[in-house]
Amino acid sequence: MTTVLLLSTADTDLLAARAAAAAHPDGAAYRLGNPSRVDPRDDLPGLLAGADLAVVRLLGGRRAWEEGLAVIAASGVPSVLLGGESVPDAELMALSTVPAGVVAEALRYLVEGGPANLAELARFLSDTVLMSGEGFEAPRAMPQFGVHGTYAHDPGRPTVAVLFYRAHELSGNTAFVDTLCATVEARAANALPIYCGSLRGAAEMQRRVGVASEERGSGTRP
Repeated sequence: MTTVLLLSTADTDLLAARAAAAAHPDGAAYRLGNPSRVDPRDDLPGLLAGADLAVVRLLGGRRAWEEGLAVIAASGVPSVLLGGESVPDAELMALSTVPAGVVAEALRYLVEGGPANLAELARFLSDTVLMSGEGFEAPRAMPQFGVHGTYAHDPGRPTVAVLFYRAHELSGNTAFVDTLCATVEARAANALPIYCGSLRGAAEMQRRVGVASEERGSGTRP
């Protein structure tokens, strides 16, 4: 079984990988950590021991964790180094020890997110880097925004939109959203929780929020 060390400053990546491992116990084993909480000298060598591959995703780029990257490079474990944004980080890509095309594709799996894509990421790396021959599926496109849950709509109440990042929705980290929505409902308002990848497409998102609100008002599930 392939062991993939995934170190990411985005806890939602780690949650999705944990869910992937739970759903596919016969697949690759993920070993997880957040670089902001992993000491390069005390913790990292133990995490690297026995790992077949290392995937590191850093918000802030190379300078965010230079000592940790040096330890990984010295270990000889094949490494996929990624930035925290949705586009490749050229500096980290150059420091990776696998082909640039593999790095770019690995980023696609993480950007799309969710347990299914994390399961396929492990298979992809095992197949393309370790030549395991087990096969893999391409990254699955996930919705950029949508409505979370099925909260009731009372036309006599005002509606409050609760916006949160799609990474939380895809990883299943939504307990805090449900708590916020329960608080909204306790204040005599309708809760409309909306997940989104970015506010850059705000016009389209607002249009869809309006449609979802109207559908809920008519009793139709969006």
